[in-house]
Amino acid sequence: MAAVVDGTMMAGPPPSVGLDKSRSGRTTEVVVIGAGPAGCLAAIAAANAGAQVTLLERADFPREKVCGCCIAPRGLSVLADMALSHVLDGAPRLGEVRLESERASVRIDRDSGVALSRGAFDTRLVGAAADRGVDILHGTLATVGADGVVRVHRAGTELTLHPAACVVADGLSGRSLDAHPGVSWRVSRTSRIGLGAILPPGSIRIGRGEVLMRVERGGYVGAVELEDGRIDVAAAIDHEVLRRETPCAAMMNRLGSAVRDVAAVESARWTGTPWLTRQRSTLAMPGILVAGDAAGYVEPFTGEGMSWALASGCAAGQLAARMIHEPSCWLQWPAHWEGLLRRDRWRCRLVAHLLRSPRTVHAGLTVARRWPTIAARLARTIGQPHHPDSPRFRAIT
Repeated sequence: MAAVVDGTMMAGPPPSVGLDKSRSGRTTEVVVIGAGPAGCLAAIAAANAGAQVTLLERADFPREKVCGCCIAPRGLSVLADMALSHVLDGAPRLGEVRLESERASVRIDRDSGVALSRGAFDTRLVGAAADRGVDILHGTLATVGADGVVRVHRAGTELTLHPAACVVADGLSGRSLDAHPGVSWRVSRTSRIGLGAILPPGSIRIGRGEVLMRVERGGYVGAVELEDGRIDVAAAIDHEVLRRETPCAAMMNRLGSAVRDVAAVESARWTGTPWLTRQRSTLAMPGILVAGDAAGYVEPFTGEGMSWALASGCAAGQLAARMIHEPSCWLQWPAHWEGLLRRDRWRCRLVAHLLRSPRTVHAGLTVARRWPTIAARLARTIGQPHHPDSPRFRAIT
C-alpha cells in the first residue's frame, strides 16, 4: 500500500508520526526537535501532561558524543523528579575533584554527580520517551518556518507537521531555526573553542569516581572515567592557541603529566565545538520554545551544562503542553528560562573568567591546599539542586 503525505508518494503504511489529522488519521500536538537530554526531557514532560508528542532527531542512535558525560546533582534531582533515575544505572559516582595547574595540585571531596557516556545516556532517555508514548523519528532534518509549520525531511520524503507547540532543542549546531526571521546567535567576544575525545581505558592518570581538572595557560581540560572504563576528555581552549597548535598538541600540552599513553592521545579523534559562550537572540516565538544548548551556553563546570539542559527541557515540555490550550503562554518562557538558569550561568561566567589568569588559579589552589575544608564547602555549592519551593524553579502553572 502507498500513502500520500503532503503530495509525496511513500511506500508502505503512513509513518507513525503525528500529522495533520485529515491526512493520516493521527495528530501531533507537540513537536520536539533534538533527542539529546533537553529534547528528551521536553518530550517526556509534555507526554506526562497528556500531550501527543513527536520527537525528531537527525542522528541514528546509539550515537556517541564527547561533551556532557557528567551529570551534576541538580541534574540528578531533575531526573528523579521525572521518575527517570533508572537511566543512570551503572554510572560511576563522582566524589572527588583533582585540580591541577602548572605549579600546584589539590584534591577536594565533592559530590559531582555521576559519569555516563552520552551513547548510553541519550539512548536510554530516548527509550524512556518511547515508554511514555512519544513518537520518535531518527534520521530526520527538521526546519521550523515563520508560520510555525515544521517541515521534516527523512529518507527522501518530506513531512509537514502542524503542532500546537514546538520545542527546539537541537543543540549548538542545530539549524532548524535558520529559516525563522529574527533568530540569531550572540557570541561572546571571549568565547573559547570546545575540544574533546573519548580515550581508551588507562590512557589518562585518573581514578574511578574522580574528576580531573587541569588549568593551563590558554585553556583548561577536564576528564572522567566512564561506566565502561573509557575516559572522556573535554576542554575549553582559546582560539589563538588552536591557530598555532594542532588539536592533539593543544590537548597534550594541557593534559601534561596526566597522560599515561601518548599514542592513545595522538591517535584520538578530537572533535571541536566552536564558540562555547553564546546566547540566542530570541528564546520564544508564537508556538515555539527554545531550550537546552540551542537557547544558549557558557563554559560550564563538570556536569553543569547537562543540569541546565535537563532542567530547561523539562520546563519547556511542561509549557508546551499548556500551549495546546493556552497558545499565548509562550510569552512566559524567556522570563522562566532566565529564572531557571541565570544565577548558575552567571557564576560559571565569573569562574571561567578567573580561570583565564594563571596567577589567580595558582593562588586559588594554594588557598585550597592550606584550607581544604573551606575549599570543599565552596565547591559543594556548585551544581547542587535548588530548593523545590523556590519560585525560580517551580514548575510553570
